[in-house]
Amino acid sequence: MTTRPAQFALIIAAMFAFTPPALAAGDDARPLLWDKVRSGMSLDEVRKLYPADGKAIKWHAEKQTEIEGVVILEGCKAEVEIQHPAGAVEVVKVKGKGSLTGRCSDKVFSALAAKYGQPDGRTQQSGSVLRRAKATSVWSREGVTMRFSWMDDNGTGGGGLLQSSWEMVYTASASQIAL
Repeated sequence: MTTRPAQFALIIAAMFAFTPPALAAGDDARPLLWDKVRSGMSLDEVRKLYPADGKAIKWHAEKQTEIEGVVILEGCKAEVEIQHPAGAVEVVKVKGKGSLTGRCSDKVFSALAAKYGQPDGRTQQSGSVLRRAKATSVWSREGVTMRFSWMDDNGTGGGGLLQSSWEMVYTASASQIAL
């Protein structure tokens, strides 16, 4: 037979056994932008997450870290730019690798819509000889604004066959704005 103090100890032990890992490890309140990158991380924190390996980590520089060959979806790779111009992460930009057909744009947009729902907003920008046509969809979730842009040469030039056909930009949402 178990005594009341023993039952109480078992209940407390069970509660701690099921504490979510993020809470147990001291939850980081900074918004999660992409993968393990949080807004406001220092360059040293980014270097610890992605140590230079001479392969995928293209380089760590004072203002930006670049990672190549990141698999976004099967058959879709991207280059990631972690931008920290003032010494802390402000923006993460994921740019699809160039292709002749832009085949990953549809797949990536469909995956984003399945994960986050329909975009909060959309814009269209027509192309010209100097600029590619671009459609941008915006989602805002958990303190992060995500902008997915889909670029198309549309036969007008302004691009190039090997340029990225899509990019995703992650930033911390503005919580205080003077408007």
